Amino acid sequence: PLPRALFAFAAMLPPLPQPPAPNPFAVKSRKLLYDSPWVRLREDRFRHRRGSEGRYAVVGWHRTACGVLALDDQDRVVLVGQWRYPLEQYSWEIPEGGGEAQESPFEAIRRELAEEAQLAARTWEPLLFFHVSNATTDEEAYLFLASELEAAPDGHELDPDEEILLHREPFAQALARVQAGEITDSLTVAALLALQARRGGASEPLAA
Repeated sequence: PLPRALFAFAAMLPPLPQPPAPNPFAVKSRKLLYDSPWVRLREDRFRHRRGSEGRYAVVGWHRTACGVLALDDQDRVVLVGQWRYPLEQYSWEIPEGGGEAQESPFEAIRRELAEEAQLAARTWEPLLFFHVSNATTDEEAYLFLASELEAAPDGHELDPDEEILLHREPFAQALARVQAGEITDSLTVAALLALQARRGGASEPLAA
């Protein structure tokens, strides 16, 4: 369920309609096909209430996706550049990473901001919660807005398999790169569009 406690305005919204019995699937079996410290793959066999039977592959994640839209006092977005192995291309993104089981999404993204950008923030606000690709995976994403940036108080090191460049991009220009298809990372796209919608009055202010 949507973590409505994160959003002051969410409690003010009327619920969206659902059919009386929203789940049409009866699971006949569930088999784990692959498991790693990061990702797992299972295959379900199901019967649909309209009579069909089939298989469904579901990708699960052991970590929670977390990202932070960090803005400096010149309204510039802190971006990190890195090579994305699955895409085989370079990508510019907001600082992001996977939250461990023992930490909250907020704790996770504070750690990632320090590790990837060597930054801390005095002001934090929740920005967005969403499911990254709900047709194939159960992955959840939590996005935060950070401002009043300062150097991280303690030294932090990147993971052994990370090579990262840092860049600060004016917010309007970063948004234009999303619209042009140059910035394509899903958490980055969602964060920039969410803040633009908020600035345009599409939602109430968020409560930390």
